Amino acid sequence: MHNQIASFRAALDGRPVSSYQWRLLALLILLLVTDGYDAQVLGYVIPALAQDWGLEKAAFGPVFSANLLGLTLGSLAVTPLADRFGVRRVLLWCVLLYASLTLLMVFSTSLNSLMLARFLCGIGMGGAMPSAMALMADYAPPRLRTLMVTLAACGFSLGGAAGGFVAAGFIDRFGWEAVFLAGGVAPLLLFPFLVMFLPESLPRLLRDAPPYARLQRLAARVLPGWQVPAAQLAVDAPAADKLTVLGLFRDGFARPTLLIWGTFFVSLILLYFMISWLPSLLLESGLALKQANLVTSLFLFAGTFGAICLAWCADRMANKARLLAAVLVGAAVFSVLVGLNHADPRWLVPSVFAAGFCIIGGQLTLNAFVSNFYPAQVRATGAGWALGVGRFGSILGPLFGSLLLAMHMPVEWIFFFCAIPAVIAALLISQVRAPGKQADAQAAKVDALVD
Repeated sequence: MHNQIASFRAALDGRPVSSYQWRLLALLILLLVTDGYDAQVLGYVIPALAQDWGLEKAAFGPVFSANLLGLTLGSLAVTPLADRFGVRRVLLWCVLLYASLTLLMVFSTSLNSLMLARFLCGIGMGGAMPSAMALMADYAPPRLRTLMVTLAACGFSLGGAAGGFVAAGFIDRFGWEAVFLAGGVAPLLLFPFLVMFLPESLPRLLRDAPPYARLQRLAARVLPGWQVPAAQLAVDAPAADKLTVLGLFRDGFARPTLLIWGTFFVSLILLYFMISWLPSLLLESGLALKQANLVTSLFLFAGTFGAICLAWCADRMANKARLLAAVLVGAAVFSVLVGLNHADPRWLVPSVFAAGFCIIGGQLTLNAFVSNFYPAQVRATGAGWALGVGRFGSILGPLFGSLLLAMHMPVEWIFFFCAIPAVIAALLISQVRAPGKQADAQAAKVDALVD
């Protein structure tokens, strides 16, 4: 299978991007728009929901964490199923799950019912994003893979930003229920197009018996004239693991896998703190609800712009980890500036934009980095487990924010403390090397000592 995947990749890299690949990219962007909307809509709704139910905003911290626990379970448990049974099938079930659960939130009447719905919804959302990125990585030409995977992942932040505009326009006129209704209906409208046009993952198609009829039909649209070569398996090649996560620790991947997991853990603390509590903190600074939601949408749009710029740079850099480390340092600096400028709208808006550029742009580029880092047969698992382990950090982010809010800590100090994880993430990602490159780096150090 490995030589077949290499042949397919080489053929993709030698030809222009086909209309089929652009359509796949557009579909995955739209899919992740709905995923991002549903994942982040709670932060926009909570101020109105808390007022309607007569609760303090801090009381919703467990609801955020229940959602993130579901996201964690989805990333850890669903993505290995995608690598084993096919990304397409798993992805479609994920969309149905989070769409239907978001619709059910319209009928929530208590914290417990909302918490349960967000937990189950999170399972679908947690499996959708890494599976979608893995599918895009399968069919993107290697020379543009980071850019195309990041463009797909940008749908997530675009969906989150759209939630702010929907909340700003709908809550005053129709109530918070309309925001959840939009989040459930949109993916259901998209679902028939996903069924018709999404392909199966490349490794799964290569598990078919020769002559690989499904892959040949797809290749006729993407790579006319390309034929699947006969499979060549190396004598010392290990047997495929039934538990695909074990593949993340073979052949020198153990150390970078642990470093990547640590990076995701601390970076998602900051990201989900900002997503969950930025509207509420801006309200504490004196902004109106509509203004707070619009500024938060700016934060998410800036992340989309940042991801595209950073992915374009990453495809032209040999050491992508160094770029990510620099961006994470920027995330720490601009998070502090948001806190320092929270009461001055003249500086608050550019500070929020720069923070979104680095925090969300860096995270989306990091997602693309990890989806390209692992071999094709464990790609969804690699991305899913990095996000899944990172979700444990994202669970802490909202809880940490609710604790700081309950302590009535000054806003500038809250942002200062939440910048610390970005510095740790920068230190961790700077140490990540692919197995072959890590050996080359160690050899270079030895040569330097000898000289």
